[in-house]
Amino acid sequence: MTPLRRRRPSADDRLDAELRDHYERYVADLIARGLADPEARRQARLELGGLEQSKEACRDVRPLRWAGEFARDVRLGLRSLKRDRLFAASVTLILALGIGTTVTMFSVLNAVVLRPLPYTRPDELVLLTTHLIAQNRPDGTSMANFLDWRTQSRAFASMTFYRRTSVSVVTIGAAHAPERVQEGLVGPEFFELIGSGPIAGRVITHDEFNRADPVVVLSETLWRERFGGVTDAIGRTLPVDGRDHLIVGVMPRTFELPTRETRLWRPLSVLPLWPKTTEIRNSDQYEVLGRLNAGVTAEEASAEMRLIAAGLRDAYPAINRNLDVRIIPLFEHVVGWRTGRGLWLGFAAVLCLLVTASANVGGLLSSRAARRQRELAVRVALGAGRGRLVRQLLAETGSLWLIGSAAGLALAFLLIRLLSVYAPRTLPRVEQIAFDAPAVAVAVLLGLVVMLVCGTTPALIAAKLDVTSAFGVRDQSSVLRARHHEWLVAAQIAAALMLVVGAVLFARSFVRASGEDPGYPADKLLIVRLDLPRAGYPDGAAVASFFREAHDRIGRLPGVAAVGAITDFFIRRNADQSVTVEGREAGRQESDPRLATEVVTPGYFRAAGIHLRHGRDFEPRDYEPGAPPVFIVSDSLAQRFWPGEHALGKLMVAGDSPPRDGQWGVVVGVVRDFRRESLDVAPILGAYIPSFPRGMDMTIRTSVPAETLMAAVRQEIRAMDRALPIGRIASADGRLRQRLETRRFESQLLAVFSAIALLLAAAGLYALLAYQVALRRRELGIRSALGADRRAIVRLVLAKGLRLATIGGSIGLIGAVLVASVIQSLLYQTPSLDVLSYGIAAAAVLVVAAIAAGLPALRAARLDPIAVLRE
Repeated sequence: MTPLRRRRPSADDRLDAELRDHYERYVADLIARGLADPEARRQARLELGGLEQSKEACRDVRPLRWAGEFARDVRLGLRSLKRDRLFAASVTLILALGIGTTVTMFSVLNAVVLRPLPYTRPDELVLLTTHLIAQNRPDGTSMANFLDWRTQSRAFASMTFYRRTSVSVVTIGAAHAPERVQEGLVGPEFFELIGSGPIAGRVITHDEFNRADPVVVLSETLWRERFGGVTDAIGRTLPVDGRDHLIVGVMPRTFELPTRETRLWRPLSVLPLWPKTTEIRNSDQYEVLGRLNAGVTAEEASAEMRLIAAGLRDAYPAINRNLDVRIIPLFEHVVGWRTGRGLWLGFAAVLCLLVTASANVGGLLSSRAARRQRELAVRVALGAGRGRLVRQLLAETGSLWLIGSAAGLALAFLLIRLLSVYAPRTLPRVEQIAFDAPAVAVAVLLGLVVMLVCGTTPALIAAKLDVTSAFGVRDQSSVLRARHHEWLVAAQIAAALMLVVGAVLFARSFVRASGEDPGYPADKLLIVRLDLPRAGYPDGAAVASFFREAHDRIGRLPGVAAVGAITDFFIRRNADQSVTVEGREAGRQESDPRLATEVVTPGYFRAAGIHLRHGRDFEPRDYEPGAPPVFIVSDSLAQRFWPGEHALGKLMVAGDSPPRDGQWGVVVGVVRDFRRESLDVAPILGAYIPSFPRGMDMTIRTSVPAETLMAAVRQEIRAMDRALPIGRIASADGRLRQRLETRRFESQLLAVFSAIALLLAAAGLYALLAYQVALRRRELGIRSALGADRRAIVRLVLAKGLRLATIGGSIGLIGAVLVASVIQSLLYQTPSLDVLSYGIAAAAVLVVAAIAAGLPALRAARLDPIAVLRE
């Protein structure tokens, strides 16, 4: 049989043997002097001290002793946590929730708001917009004004331009597989000004722009979809609107200008009408980008551009009299003020959640340290120094920090992956949200801060430990007198209430926005975008013939009630058109709001389910060539221009001036207002004329769910023209819901955060009251024995819990009121000081607090006084 290997003696074993040998030698020396053995050993212990104290003194002089002690403290801490698995699991779960949600929200904030744009010196990039003074809103810029800006400005190193994105949609691909995509029609030096290079090939050169060469730069998304991401795509051709274009480069996915939907870029000079646009000042087709000179601020550049705009108003009063210039940092234009403010609010919400989690962890650590007073006192009595106890408790806290931070990182990784799938596509830069190094650093830092703040309480208890009272009858009296546990619970309730108030306000805002009447049966409308190419449909007669046939074919499909078409069902541009009404002074036109003038086909209003209030619908004779111009106007437009009068028969014309030929348009009908941007945006003024333009949104009213007819409608259009690209096809209800995605995301996010915070606060209150009930068993038993009924004991415990809930709730309500001004701009028709919302939040917190306090109260009421007295 193989003998067991002996364990090599450690340094502590050798130290123990040496000290014991010294002790025995000294005892033998005392016996030789004439003392009896028991007396000799007692005298040796008094003179030499305890064995464990002597070991500690010897260890203190060892080099690098702290490393061994730290490792030993960690092992002891892990064993202690293993014995108290429920406590360790609770702290880990709470830390994981607090750290995981905070890191997730920080990752979103960092990707969207904190991280600079991926361009060269992005803080120098600005957007220059024409500003309509009377209407106080932005507009597009004419090429003539842009040339004057660039010539007269000294604040900018360079300027460039691009065509407004609302009209920049093209057809790509072969005739058998056409596709409609968003394009960027850009000016010279567009890419050089922004400072972002291609990932393959090159960008459009200045010479190519001047020659109007048919070249194209692809987005990374289109490159991978169409060409599989292969580099030999450079140099190949891509049909764009029926004309072959040479592919010269590919821009990275992070390049999102003019918009994130842009799939390719071409020189604006390829448009046939480009040479004439440089001479037109009365136009709004372009947006302008500029790069500031080094050291020039946006405020300084804005002051200069306003002077230039004033000069142009004097030089061209007929056209520029209502025009000013505004400068917007490109970052603000890309991200948007509402997105930035909403994400900062979300981050503040998770910080409230983190405060709740930290307070909960602090309460758990303090309660555990208080329960271990007798254990710690025994260790002190056996020779352990107070510093050693403090280090051991800190080692336990550090172990919890590591475990909790790791769990928080795992939760954050999972949440970020979910966000990448379920975050609203309307959120800018959403593709850049990732679990990266900053997220890990924030998780570690947050865990460290939380545990340093919360872990000091057990260490202070150990440092101030009274050994005598710890062994006495009232060993827990100091804990009962401590108020910091209660204040921690009150802080949790305050933070939770602030989150619940925010969640209720955002939920009510979203419900009100989604409950708005759009003015048409959105769930029964199918919208199909069609843009007829000039090659296949050379004139207006061909276009009208196609749409009439499409109306007839689609109208015969089972489940289709009516068919019509409008230029843009959901408006894709600013409502920046104007009208001139007969009899109104020209000066008054400046203050009138702009509107959207749209073209509609026969039967559109019936197909869209839009109620005709007065007059008649368009008739077939209104669509004939040479027919007198007629208008149907929205109810709000009629009230704006003819208040208190009937609009029927009134004369008007689209534009800023009366018609030169004297042919005014007659208002023949007034229709109900309907929402064409979003449910949370008021209806815009509209004027409608009869015609058949090339690009239209076919509007199909169905008697069945609209989504079920998508395939059949697509098949009918393909049967008419297989080469015709079919644009977006979706239900009106789905489009409206998509435009409320940001509000839905905000309300859902706050609802989740507030629910977690409320549960943590309830758990903290329950833990405190349950612990106090356990400590007061003797008192409660005596009360019962002396005649106190169970209801009195329940009231005693409930009153304690509700008092804490009231204190914390009052602090939370004050905090919510203080941040109300920040919330207000993000709400829709919901005041930030909405009494009902605050009442709902306070009631929810009180109900949860009553449940959390009721469980310990019932446990206290069920105590058997005889059993307690026997204990």
